[in-house]
Amino acid sequence: MGYNLTKRILLSLALASATTGAVHAETVIRFAHTNSPDHFVQKSMEKMADAVAKRSNGEIRIEMFPSGQLGEHGQVVEQMTFGSPLMSQIGAAVLADYEPDFSIIVYPFLFDDFAGAKRLLASDLVKTMETEVEDSGIKVMCYAHFGERNLYTRDRIARTPADTAGLSIRVQPTTIYTEMVRQVYGGAATPMPWSEVYSALSQGVMDAAEAPPNAVLDQKHHEVTKYMMETKHIMDIVPVVMTAPVFNDMSPENQAMFREEADMACERMSEASLASYDESIAELEAKGMTIIRDVDRKAFAEKAGGIAASFPEWTPGLYEKVRAIVSNK
Repeated sequence: MGYNLTKRILLSLALASATTGAVHAETVIRFAHTNSPDHFVQKSMEKMADAVAKRSNGEIRIEMFPSGQLGEHGQVVEQMTFGSPLMSQIGAAVLADYEPDFSIIVYPFLFDDFAGAKRLLASDLVKTMETEVEDSGIKVMCYAHFGERNLYTRDRIARTPADTAGLSIRVQPTTIYTEMVRQVYGGAATPMPWSEVYSALSQGVMDAAEAPPNAVLDQKHHEVTKYMMETKHIMDIVPVVMTAPVFNDMSPENQAMFREEADMACERMSEASLASYDESIAELEAKGMTIIRDVDRKAFAEKAGGIAASFPEWTPGLYEKVRAIVSNK
């Protein structure tokens, strides 16, 4: 094909696109998460993917990648900062690498109920934090309740801080979790990819882990641990985030639609999470795990107050401001 003919064809296509809108580029977003294909995060996002494809007339497509196929939370978010077209449900503390104040959202023993968490998430304080991470290429779309995190062990019953001293406990690789283990539980924090925890518990590489009951079931950790303590040390509030330039390149109509569908997906996750706690505890018991309910949560909570001092990079007075918002004072 001659150069002039090729040039005329390309010019004709460009003019057709500009004048009729007939040619559209498809946007493909990969949704990555570390839960199994049966988890409520996967199910909630599958519904969003179907709705987005339909409402955008095929212009936007979401592909699902469960079970850590694209990496752990931190790795996925880092890819977002490089512009990769991704979306993910992550731990809130991961965003602290881009805005240190974000780790306050998962501060141990901070929330008494989900209503307090919602007040914080809707506050100007959190909106400012979201603006900061967007400067790094990360768009926070919505938040979901992911569960109340409990401590569970291979073979030790723990009711008081004295009982947890010296435990090697798997945590997410973020400071708020490592400080919780050190100051509240008096243990040794062991950062480790979620996909490796089953093997590590089975082999005795570590003594314990912490997660919501539904996550323990999802990963079958009850097969390699005996006791779950109802510490409820963190109400796990998880952001759903995406690559900011990908969202910003959408038409205003598609942006509004996409945000609406994301909000509904987070609502579905929250509803499933809130409904699952008691059911998951009962299922864990049925599968042979012993649930320790008479935990001295007050004793553990009292030790959590000092964690804020480990974050000199936080905005001055952040902990006090957040406590006031949460308690509605």
